[in-house]
Amino acid sequence: MNIVNTEDMRVLEINSRALGVPTLLLMENAGASIARVIELELGSLENKDITIVAGKGGKAGDSFVAARHLSRLGAKVKIYMLYHPSEIVHDDAKFNYRIISKMKSITIQRFSRDIDLSSNVIIDGLLGTGIKGRVREPAASAIELMNRAKGIKIAIDVPSGIDPDTGEVLGIAFKADITVTMHAIKPGLIRAKEYVGKVVVANIGIPPEAWTYLGPGDIIARIRRKPRTAKKGDGGRILVIAGSSRYIGAPWLTALAAWAAGADIVTLAAPTPVLASRFSPEIIGYELSGEKLCSDHIDKLISLAGKHDVVAMGPGLGLDRETMETANRLIETLINKNKPLVIDADALKALALIKNIDLRMHTVVTPHLGEASLMLGKSISNDPSSRILAAIEISKKFNTITVLKGYVDIVTDGEMYRIREGISPPDMSRGGTGDVLTGLIAGLIPRTSSILSAAYAGVMINAIAGGLAYKYRGASYPLYLIDFIPQVIKDPEKSLKSLMEGEQ
Repeated sequence: MNIVNTEDMRVLEINSRALGVPTLLLMENAGASIARVIELELGSLENKDITIVAGKGGKAGDSFVAARHLSRLGAKVKIYMLYHPSEIVHDDAKFNYRIISKMKSITIQRFSRDIDLSSNVIIDGLLGTGIKGRVREPAASAIELMNRAKGIKIAIDVPSGIDPDTGEVLGIAFKADITVTMHAIKPGLIRAKEYVGKVVVANIGIPPEAWTYLGPGDIIARIRRKPRTAKKGDGGRILVIAGSSRYIGAPWLTALAAWAAGADIVTLAAPTPVLASRFSPEIIGYELSGEKLCSDHIDKLISLAGKHDVVAMGPGLGLDRETMETANRLIETLINKNKPLVIDADALKALALIKNIDLRMHTVVTPHLGEASLMLGKSISNDPSSRILAAIEISKKFNTITVLKGYVDIVTDGEMYRIREGISPPDMSRGGTGDVLTGLIAGLIPRTSSILSAAYAGVMINAIAGGLAYKYRGASYPLYLIDFIPQVIKDPEKSLKSLMEGEQ
């Protein structure tokens, strides 16, 4: 059974658009599918009375398309609008409303609480997957009237008033005989069977590549925008543990990337030589006395981590034995405290020395091919299929989310995988671009629904930003890449279009 939550469904729709399949076409396919299901249920639709109660979102748009097809099949279609047409918020729904408003075969009236909605078929075109909180008026009264009316009741995608992800009844919900859900079953349909009736999954033409490959939807749908009322700290507090006397630059790249990702506070805990460089005034420095991470720092770092939402660890730590042992002790302690971690570079090499460790899916590990080989204790081929298998094996071995970096990025939780391909230039092989990705993912975790979502979004942002840096500044220097991160987050589709213009 294919199950897709609302976040992933929105990702699919946006990625389909990026692949050249407009959401208007997806809406057309959805409406046509609803009409087909009704025709199969009733047989001939000639002179059958069909009532649609429509809201103002995408679900209403699906119902408008269904109305057009049902009318063509001979049905007498009446649409009750809960809102004035000027209040329709979905552009594709507006487009389809303009079409049906010119059709004399379809009756359109304003909804009122004293009407009888009874007919051969009653279609719920009210509240879709974007529902938030309890059902309010006038939708609550409309649902009550639809439930009371006689006729076969059809829900579009999810019955109005049912939380599509949890199945919770949000005060009142439409009781459907048939639910025509788009592309895949939503989790809430399984948990609210008494409201759902028979479920029919409609193929609306989303290409498989919209999920296989990462796209702009993995940024738009996954990153929460800051509200106007946001205060310092709401965007997340990130602790970066990195650097040594030998590697001074990498820690700053990681910290600055977390800052560019939207984190409100970024603290860099690093040995004295790193902070002595005073590279960035935006970053809060926390000095680890000496030239390397060592066991003397553990207690203070554990305490400091408790004041932050996410810890990123690894870039530039070096391979000193005490440093690696300290890194592993920190990882184990933070995992036991359920602290989200992004582990990269030298911390991955330390991790590879532990035979058995369960990272409890609280972590993202971001190895390149050489680090992945160390983690698995074997050589890995660089072809895409071998990379996919290696990434999955790492996730299963360590119980973690894996981002296997390279000319093809693989993101996996050990069960499913996604691919980033064909966006970033070969210039992204430069040292430091991986350090940026580590901070970027860490900075996104407080702004996304899950660590996996942050990994998806971070990989895509990193690739587009790197491509823009190469195109417009001549090189994918890590600092150039960081400069483009906010732009990509703000408008991923425009950024991707800008990157691809002129490409063959």
